[in-house]
Amino acid sequence: MTCNVAQGKQINVWFLYSGCNNHMIGNIEMFSNLDESVKFEVTLGTDSKVFTMGKGRANILTNKGENKYISTIYFVTGLKHNLISIG
Repeated sequence: MTCNVAQGKQINVWFLYSGCNNHMIGNIEMFSNLDESVKFEVTLGTDSKVFTMGKGRANILTNKGENKYISTIYFVTGLKHNLISIG
């Protein structure tokens, strides 16, 4: 599986992905809080490198209509899909 930086409009699609080490979001509006001082380089599935632009808590709505959250998730500007690490 690869993950590319967004070319167009951001969509809120989630992928469960065993190939990433951290949960990552490309849409800043999904964060309920964000520490923008947390920055480090990550390598995407295409071998391109990008920097995280913060770490925080993101609220998600399940397919059952329940509000849940992920407490440690990184913001990567322009990430096309949101990734939940299962590896």
